[in-house]
Amino acid sequence: MNMWLSFLCSLLLTSLASFTAPVILCVLTLVGLTLITYVPLMGAWGEKGYELVWNFLTVFGDGSGSMGILTIGLTCGVVGVLFEALNFYRYRTLVHQPITSWLLQQKSSNVFSDKSMK
Repeated sequence: MNMWLSFLCSLLLTSLASFTAPVILCVLTLVGLTLITYVPLMGAWGEKGYELVWNFLTVFGDGSGSMGILTIGLTCGVVGVLFEALNFYRYRTLVHQPITSWLLQQKSSNVFSDKSMK
């Protein structure tokens, strides 16, 4: 029971981190481009960059840039959950597998043995 609770807690934290990272990155990019518009001689670059990023986000948001940010965030959150589940599965299979069978499997897959070197 304790292991499953730990897994669910880890899954929740991973999903939150995987969701918030791209959302924060997109928002900081838009804020940075907005601030660049106030710098003399860089205003046109900031406006054009903001427009390009916003149009990119509207592709994913079906016409809305804010929905595009949420779509990218949700997609990254799902991918993070899948990677965490894979990590948990691999941990369970490697830890609960007896070490002797792992060593036998590793020795049998060795291509270069002492006998072949002689």
